[in-house]
Amino acid sequence: MTLTDSQGQNVPVRLIDNKDKTYRAEFEAPVTGVYSANVTFSGVAVPGSPYSINVQPAAIDIQVQGLPQSECSETD
Repeated sequence: MTLTDSQGQNVPVRLIDNKDKTYRAEFEAPVTGVYSANVTFSGVAVPGSPYSINVQPAAIDIQVQGLPQSECSETD
């Protein structure tokens, strides 16, 4: 698998063997935009490849643990 951003720059991809005849691809998108994933198996393009991946900004979800309850109360 190769992955390129909207500018045609290669993006590193980590392929993980799930040990069940499937694989997972992990990557960190440096910028938002449309990425192109070219997937092959034994040198042959997988049907539908290349795939378009639309990367949007991440929602921020912050979790803090271990503070006393009085430190976690909301104020207006």
